Amino acid sequence: NEEAMIKRLAVVRDVAELIKLRKQQLIDEETPSISNVENIIDKQLADYFESAITDGSFISWVMESDGEIIATSGVCFYCLPPNFSNPTGRTAYITNMYTKPEFRHRGIATELLNAVIDEAKSRGYKVIRLHTSEYGKSIYKKAGFTDSDGYMALRV
Repeated sequence: NEEAMIKRLAVVRDVAELIKLRKQQLIDEETPSISNVENIIDKQLADYFESAITDGSFISWVMESDGEIIATSGVCFYCLPPNFSNPTGRTAYITNMYTKPEFRHRGIATELLNAVIDEAKSRGYKVIRLHTSEYGKSIYKKAGFTDSDGYMALRV
């Protein structure tokens, strides 16, 4: 008996659930060494999601099952200085991709990924970037993303 799933755009009233799923994603991917991860970034996440959903700089498609959000996606829109491969500098960054473990391997992440890619395309973005865990890499490769070893970061 397959439950009915509903795909929809996240709204500000979803922020508490987006926070919960974002933290679970981070725990799954990063295994934090911080002993108390429970509330450490709640306020920052709430401020971010409320502001960015409201001003449209972040959109999230979610999948619901029986009224509960069971998977999320997200895309941030920002601008970098133009370069030869991206003359506008406009960049879409996919983030916040997470599906609860009991709902994985059903094509939900792929459906949500396609929705955020379509959103970026409809807004005229020519460059879509992301950083992935090993777990998500195959989904992105199937969608046409190529692996770039040039991803580097400096913590200051």
